[in-house]
Amino acid sequence: MQKDFFALTSLSPLDGRYSSKISTLSQYFSEFALIKYRVQVEVAYLLFLSEQKLIPTLSISAKKKIAKIATDFSLEQAMEVKNIEKKTMHDVKAVEYFICQELEKLSLPIAQYVHIGMTSEDTNSLAQSLMLKEARDHFVLPKLNQVLKELACLAVELKEATFLARTHGQVAVPTTMGKELMVFAVRLCEELQILSALPIDAKLSGAVGNFSAQLAAFPEANWPKNSQKFITTLGLKPALISTQIVSAESYSRIFSSLLHSNMILLDLDQDIWRYISDGLFAQHKAKGQVGSSTMPHKVNPIDFENSEGNLGLANSLLSFFVNKLPISRLQRDLSDSTVKRNFGTALGYACLGYDSLLKGLGKIKFDQNVAQQELNEHFEVISEAFQVILRVNGDEQGYEKLKDFSQGKKITATEISKFIDTLSVSAKVKKQLRAITPNTYTGLAVKLVDQSLVTINSYLKGQNEQS
Repeated sequence: MQKDFFALTSLSPLDGRYSSKISTLSQYFSEFALIKYRVQVEVAYLLFLSEQKLIPTLSISAKKKIAKIATDFSLEQAMEVKNIEKKTMHDVKAVEYFICQELEKLSLPIAQYVHIGMTSEDTNSLAQSLMLKEARDHFVLPKLNQVLKELACLAVELKEATFLARTHGQVAVPTTMGKELMVFAVRLCEELQILSALPIDAKLSGAVGNFSAQLAAFPEANWPKNSQKFITTLGLKPALISTQIVSAESYSRIFSSLLHSNMILLDLDQDIWRYISDGLFAQHKAKGQVGSSTMPHKVNPIDFENSEGNLGLANSLLSFFVNKLPISRLQRDLSDSTVKRNFGTALGYACLGYDSLLKGLGKIKFDQNVAQQELNEHFEVISEAFQVILRVNGDEQGYEKLKDFSQGKKITATEISKFIDTLSVSAKVKKQLRAITPNTYTGLAVKLVDQSLVTINSYLKGQNEQS
């Protein structure tokens, strides 16, 4: 009951109406998650210093106890950190003091080495980069890969489902629904290959990036090498040179790639919305579902509309991140800090969009009868085929003849047949023309779907092997 009240009174729909759908993201982007990742980084750094023999060597037992400070970190301990922060008025320093307290409880006299030589932005850089990397790898990419898989499966299922394509909103030539959906699948696959391979930078180089404090504390150590080694062990890309904050380009690339992925899916949402409007897709109706408070007959394309809205919200934030984060006054200002706390908000809206799209894709069914009726009403769409056949058979006026015959008109099968009778071409060419119908004039659409599927399956196989 208390949870239900919280959902009703939350300011953000992410924490209210949609909380059950994206609660997993809180493992990566909540305040608790940020504190936990900071603890993880600080503990890992302390153990690293010991391994490099820069501080007293720790026993195996001591290492295990120290590691458990991070692995067993709880909500109750996060509250302890927040209580410390009320006194320090500094969130990272509160984490440092908390770890020192835990070390004292374990009777391990190494508290003076916690956070030694680091600046808070070293901790934040490592923590936030880890949060972003793990959220991408374990939550966002799997959802996008699922969208890709479902989209590719639907494309294969409908690879022979012929309908009238439209260019400039006007009937053009026939295509297949599978080929048109595969266009989106290929676009998405290409972007996901980029997104999944992008490294994420982090820094460990002190207050203004010069390793000054580390060098003062441990003058014999090779700090650029140590920094690179430590950051690499976390699965991140070392940024050797920086100001107080890590340069934002790797974050911007991630967000740009997500933005591009979302734009592809927005395009898909709008096209399917139109196909539903045109009757080419029917929607499965859930039992008890109401489409309108006043019009009983309606089944609205709400999943695609919900996806479009949430992806638009996500992209507005992602665009802001791309434009904002690379800019910082001098060696740093704090305007980036509050922005970075909203990474989870952007990804939350994006994942809501993916979930709605997946739900929508699972509810649509191609209506071949509607498609066929439209094909039967527009035989003028095969005039393209006729004009090229006439031209390759020596008729220099082939295009002009078809233009005069068909432009701006709805042509029937009977009219096409009579037109063929008027042509001064061989019986063989007339036979070739009569064999062309709106149903058969789809070129290599089916083969293109099959060929594209090979690339998509290869990508998805690689993703499965990595997970």
